[in-house]
Amino acid sequence: MSNIKISREEKNRMRLKLEEIVSMMKEMEKKIIVFNENTETEEYRKFWQELLENNRSTVRKVTNFMVRKCNR
Repeated sequence: MSNIKISREEKNRMRLKLEEIVSMMKEMEKKIIVFNENTETEEYRKFWQELLENNRSTVRKVTNFMVRKCNR
């Protein structure tokens, strides 16, 4: 890892972008849940569950990065 100093302004800009991404992903999560609830075929439901898990994992990854690198 590098020890390059990142300005507060740049950190704030990055945090805002990441917050927007997380918000979009949470909206996607809601849709995936609805799609899953409205799906009867077990194979398709498993796929929705996999998408949901992947999405949640990505949200955690983004928020963890935001905390570590954007001080939030």
